[in-house]
Amino acid sequence: AEENIMIITYEEMKENLPRGVKQIAEFLGFSLPEEKIRSIAENATFQSMSNKSQETHGRFAPMLFRKGDVGDWKNLFTETQSQEMDAKFEECLAGTKLEAKLKYDKYCKY
Repeated sequence: AEENIMIITYEEMKENLPRGVKQIAEFLGFSLPEEKIRSIAENATFQSMSNKSQETHGRFAPMLFRKGDVGDWKNLFTETQSQEMDAKFEECLAGTKLEAKLKYDKYCKY
């Protein structure tokens, strides 16, 4: 069966944004030249979007564009919230393909 859902993580995009742009384009059925992929990637970096965030997202910009660092969300969770998240993840996603894709132990586990 043909899959109609694509999952790509923030971590994957941070690691190699042009590759992520190409994967998304191909998933959507677009064949883009490398220069277009590069151009999209340059405009889609966290820094580029953050610089334009006030204009594009108005008063919500500070909530949406914080540091852009992988794992920075951990600074917003209390220890209890982190433990609850780990428990819920184990309950719902342990042993699934999504667990492997998310690399939960590497990027998320408290």
